[in-house]
Amino acid sequence: MNTGLRTRKTFQKYKKFKSAGFLANGCNLCKEKSIKEFKYWKILNCRFPWDRIAKTNHLLIPKRCTVYKKLNNKEKNEFELIKATYVNKKYEILIETTDKEKSIPGHFHIHLMVIKNKI
Repeated sequence: MNTGLRTRKTFQKYKKFKSAGFLANGCNLCKEKSIKEFKYWKILNCRFPWDRIAKTNHLLIPKRCTVYKKLNNKEKNEFELIKATYVNKKYEILIETTDKEKSIPGHFHIHLMVIKNKI
């Protein structure tokens, strides 16, 4: 079984959650409690982290439930500021999945990570 970047245990939890129709009742990212807030953005713990490679996996999301193409200029400007300051100090890698791999396609999100093992 290919679990991608998740451990088998986390992948099984993710698969169960996904098969239960987690997108059927609105956006789950909007319901998650933030660990850091900005004016237009917030950072969340990733419920199903890519724990095969990351010791820390958070998500940076706009507070408004939207896709990247529909972010307004204020949101885009703050996004760039957050990346250039806060994110660069706290994390090592930012990852955005492609459309075909997004589990929550209606809410733009970036994975913020600190890697487990360095080469």
